[in-house]
Amino acid sequence: MSEVLGTLFKYLLAVLAIGAVVLIFYEAFGSNKVGTEASNISTLDAKSAQLYSGTSSTASLTDTVLIAAGDVPSSMVSGTTGIINPWGGAVTVTGDASNDVNITDSGLSQSTCAAEATAVDNYTTLAINGGTAAAASAVTPATIATGCIAGNTNKLAFVFNQ
Repeated sequence: MSEVLGTLFKYLLAVLAIGAVVLIFYEAFGSNKVGTEASNISTLDAKSAQLYSGTSSTASLTDTVLIAAGDVPSSMVSGTTGIINPWGGAVTVTGDASNDVNITDSGLSQSTCAAEATAVDNYTTLAINGGTAAAASAVTPATIATGCIAGNTNKLAFVFNQ
């Protein structure tokens, strides 16, 4: 009987070890997606600035314009007019008469929302889930914690001034 229990115990430990390894890889892969997305947001801003350099307005900037110019990372292109994030949520890029680039990233989980809000930098303002846009210097961990909600419906709206 003790041999059977010993064998079962060994198998249980093996299953737990495999589960721990899978969990570690899952967490590492999720963190990598946030880093990639933060880099993608910065790339969209930089490419938009380059595309509109020397102009006084980015009002005609759209997803379609950026895709047609070849300025969207290939992993983000969905069709000929859409931009998506690694989680399948929509990313929208627009401009305005104030020469700003507005990038909205949606379909984010609560933890992804918080991680991305801290990973992206050089923005002018950030609005979380349609809340009041806060200047970059006013975005705090507390602001992010209360702004990012449970579920996969979080939305970050970054404004970059050109």
